[in-house]
Amino acid sequence: MGCPLFAAALALLLSSLLAGVACSKPAEETKALAAVELAAPAGVKRVDIAVNDSGFSPSTIELKKGEPVVLRFTRTTKSECLKAIAIPDLKVEKDLPLNTPVEVAITPEKEGKMVLQCWMAMVKATINVVGS
Repeated sequence: MGCPLFAAALALLLSSLLAGVACSKPAEETKALAAVELAAPAGVKRVDIAVNDSGFSPSTIELKKGEPVVLRFTRTTKSECLKAIAIPDLKVEKDLPLNTPVEVAITPEKEGKMVLQCWMAMVKATINVVGS
């Protein structure tokens, strides 16, 4: 009868220890892991987009039709309007946590202009897709 209680206590102790180890990971190591996870595949174009109090920077993004690209958003503003983005023509919606790079892989298939916007459609940028 003592064994189930011992096993439960041991499991609780181990889970507490593991939680403590996970929480004590150095910030540099965590950032390095995030950078590795966000690395775009070799040969794929990456466009860095700052999301700040002024909106999107750059405000116009030039892409080629049929060319895969990774849009990398980094939000530095606390604005609720810019907490998420949308590209309606591509049916893309993505949350943007504060100060955390977020990558969105797209391959535009039609030439022309598309709107990149905040989730409220108040702040906008242009994605200009040209022939390859």
